[in-house]
Amino acid sequence: MLSSRLKLTFALLISGFTLLSAQSIDVKVGDESIKITPMGRFYIDGATFIEDETDMSNGVSLTDLRLGLKAKYQKFDVKVDIGFAGGKVGAKDIFLQYNLGRSSYIRGGHFAEPFGIDHMESSANIKFITANASSFAFSPGRKLGAEFIGWNKYMWVGAGVFGDGDAINSSIEGDDGYSATGRLVFNPIQQEGKIFHIGLAGSYRKADANGYDADGEQKAKVIGYSSSLISNVDKRKFLNASISNADYQAKYAVELIGAYGPMHFQGEYFHSNVKRKDDLPSYMASGAYAQVGFLAIGGNYTYSASWARLAAPKPKSLEFALRYNYTDLDNEHSGIKGGRMSDWSFAANYYLNKYVMFRLNYSNVSLGNNNPLGADENINSIQARLQVVF
Repeated sequence: MLSSRLKLTFALLISGFTLLSAQSIDVKVGDESIKITPMGRFYIDGATFIEDETDMSNGVSLTDLRLGLKAKYQKFDVKVDIGFAGGKVGAKDIFLQYNLGRSSYIRGGHFAEPFGIDHMESSANIKFITANASSFAFSPGRKLGAEFIGWNKYMWVGAGVFGDGDAINSSIEGDDGYSATGRLVFNPIQQEGKIFHIGLAGSYRKADANGYDADGEQKAKVIGYSSSLISNVDKRKFLNASISNADYQAKYAVELIGAYGPMHFQGEYFHSNVKRKDDLPSYMASGAYAQVGFLAIGGNYTYSASWARLAAPKPKSLEFALRYNYTDLDNEHSGIKGGRMSDWSFAANYYLNKYVMFRLNYSNVSLGNNNPLGADENINSIQARLQVVF
C-alpha cells in the first residue's frame, strides 16, 4: 500500500493538474469583484554523479511542489504560494502589494530580498537546474519585510527592510536580526535582441538570535554561508562557513546582463564582510560567476523591465548555456575555513509550451582542500528535470 506521504503527493499532483486547466475567477463582493488566479508547479529531478572519492546520492526526487493563488482587487495584489516538497510544508511568497502606478509598488510579507539575480528570479526561469554556488552562499533568499520597487525605461530601483531570522517557523529564541537591502540597476537598452544592464546591490544585516544557554543568557550569535553541490537531489553542504561571535555583516553584489540577438551574457560578483565581537578578527568571503547562452531555436532574447532581468524564452525555444562559478569561503585573516569550489556547467533547455519545460545539465566541480566534504577532488554530474509551472 502507498505510504501516507506518497498519497499526499499524488493528491497534490492531481489537484495541480486540475488547477492547470482552470481560468481566473471573478468573485463578486457587492458591486465590486476580486480576480483570483490559481497557480502551482512541480519539478521532478534526476541526477547521477561520477565522483572521485566522496560517495554521492544518485537518484530521482520531487524537488519542488507548490500550490497557491493570486488575487487582484483595485490597486491591491495578493499572492500566497505554499511549498510541499520533501514531505514538509513551507512558506514561499506570501505578500500584500499596493500598486502606486503602472511601474511602482510597495509590498509587505514574505518574499525574496532585492539581492542576487538568480535568487530574485523564479527558479522556473533561471538558465540552469539550480542557481550557482555563489548565489546560494551569499543571497539572502526570502524573508519577512517590506519593500518599494519602481522602474522606467532607463533604471530599476528596489529597497526594503527585513527580519533576518526564520520568522515563519520562529524555531530559535532570542532577539531577531534585521537587514536593510537595496538594488539599483541602470538598463538604458531594453530592446528585443539588444539589452544592456549593469547593477549594484547591497545589504547590511544584523546577526540573528542563536537561542539561550543553560543560565538563560543569549548565546553568541552566528552567521553562516553554505552551498550544496548545485544539485537538488544530493543537498549536502560542500561549502560551509560558520562565523561565531558575529555582530553584523555587510555585503554587496555587482551584476551585468547583456544580449545581442539570440545570445546573452550574465554575471555577478559577491563580497561579504562579517564583523565579530570580543575583538575577534573579521571574516571576509567572495564569489563570482559568468554565463553565456544561445537560443538555437526561438528568436532573440527579451527583457523583463519590471524585474530587471532577462525574460523567459518563447514556447518551442531551444536554449544552450555555459556557466563558470568560483566561490571562496576560506579566510586566513579569521582562521575560518569554509571551503572553495569552482565548476563548469552546461545546460540544454527546451521550452515545450507556456507550462512545460525539459532541462539537461552537466557539471564538472572542483573542490578545494578545506572543504567539509570531498576535499581536493573533482565530481561530475548529469542532471535532468521535468518542469511544470502554471
